[in-house]
Amino acid sequence: MSIFVDQPAAALPDSPLTLENVAKVLEADTKVKVAGVDIDGVLRGKIISKKKFLSVAKDGFGFCSVIFGWDMHDQTYFRELKISNSENGYRDIVAKIDLSSFRRIPWEDNMPFFLVSFYDPDTDDRLSACSRGLLARMMEEVEKQGYGAMAGGMLQSSRDYRAEYQESVLKLT
Repeated sequence: MSIFVDQPAAALPDSPLTLENVAKVLEADTKVKVAGVDIDGVLRGKIISKKKFLSVAKDGFGFCSVIFGWDMHDQTYFRELKISNSENGYRDIVAKIDLSSFRRIPWEDNMPFFLVSFYDPDTDDRLSACSRGLLARMMEEVEKQGYGAMAGGMLQSSRDYRAEYQESVLKLT
């Protein structure tokens, strides 16, 4: 099975997901996967019961700050951050669920999936170490100035296709 499977029409709701309709959309599910992006761009998350998910969908839940204190090999960084360090016991930060990120994971029995963003538990401000929070803050600044932003992806390759093409043409002549 390819991992690039389009979402079946029935798997996604017809209207935007809200706190009012999320329970209905997840009616047949028993568990939900949630994940946030760590400092290296790796998704770190957990599978929680649907009951737990519904109870934290509004205000978020505690998530260990070590997500910003270790590398992709689960080794703590030599230089610790203020928000994530052994001195503060890698205290919990708040993970808030982004209902608009809802997807189903086809290779995991169509398990529901949501992204989270991370917030400071004392101030409820977005954490600068959270890439989603940083992007949201930057977009707010851009919009305050009356602008918008668009982004696109670009694939690069180190292969020299022009040289390969020229070589293949020379072989034909």
